[in-house]
Amino acid sequence: MTTDRARPAPNPAGGTLSGADVVLLRTPDRAGPMAAELRARGARVRLLPLIDFQLPADTSPVSAGLQELGEGAFDWIILTSATTVRALHRFAADSGRTLAQLTSGTRVAAVGAATRQALAGKGIDADLVPEADQSARGLAAAWPAPGTGRNRLLLPQADIADPFLRTTLADAGWEVSAVTAYQTVDYPAPEELRLEPGAAVSGPGSSPAQAAHTQLSPEQYRSFAVACRSGDAPAPHAVVATSPSTARRFVRDTLVPDAAVLVAIGDPTARQLLELGHPPEATATEPTPAGIADAVEAALDAHRISHSPRPEGKTSK
Repeated sequence: MTTDRARPAPNPAGGTLSGADVVLLRTPDRAGPMAAELRARGARVRLLPLIDFQLPADTSPVSAGLQELGEGAFDWIILTSATTVRALHRFAADSGRTLAQLTSGTRVAAVGAATRQALAGKGIDADLVPEADQSARGLAAAWPAPGTGRNRLLLPQADIADPFLRTTLADAGWEVSAVTAYQTVDYPAPEELRLEPGAAVSGPGSSPAQAAHTQLSPEQYRSFAVACRSGDAPAPHAVVATSPSTARRFVRDTLVPDAAVLVAIGDPTARQLLELGHPPEATATEPTPAGIADAVEAALDAHRISHSPRPEGKTSK
């Protein structure tokens, strides 16, 4: 089920998600806007970070790619996530230049609103962002045909990135230079390798906003989920999977069957959950805080309807 509806009016209890428990599969530094939107609607928010990001084992390919970028060797650069923007910002700083300087004169594509916003924070305006389907498939569908020039593009991605975008654009006639900008690892990454040292760890050095988050370990989450399933805590709770990799790790390491209502941040994550045998109850139409909160509302509403008593005293499935 994909949500595409107006936000309902707040209920008298204080919000459309008043009293609901929502678990976000994100680190504190990346959960802020999403958590704030859910709390504004009355939800109790917990964080369950399962993945982290670190420097690639070999940094020479991305460094070489950025050097070529700064020399104007590419027609386009494609950014497929805000994390990619953060990684390239770090590599650019190490080279003594800014990412905005390196992309000057090169057209920039962003996979969606979050990536465009991350680019804007670095002083870069995206030339192409898919409107409806903000995913690799949406970007490929919106991609221009090759022209009469060199048709070269730089595609920095995670080490576990789906090859779809690279192969689709190459098949269309583009010369694609794909480089690994960062690695996705189990949380937490070693401090010396983390893209943003200290950012994902709550403590004396964390910001007040990060410190306010309730963060769970996988063991703590499982205890919480078992309590929800047994009726010892409010049930159900929603779990928001924020990427295919978080979905895989959640199902592999922390899922408690029949304890949570699953919500996907977008279609790629929904497809991954479906392939894992745990389809989401709802999928956000946009990977924005409001879109995700709408999906959580829809998922919990659908769960309540499907489990409400029938007139004859039975429950529907």
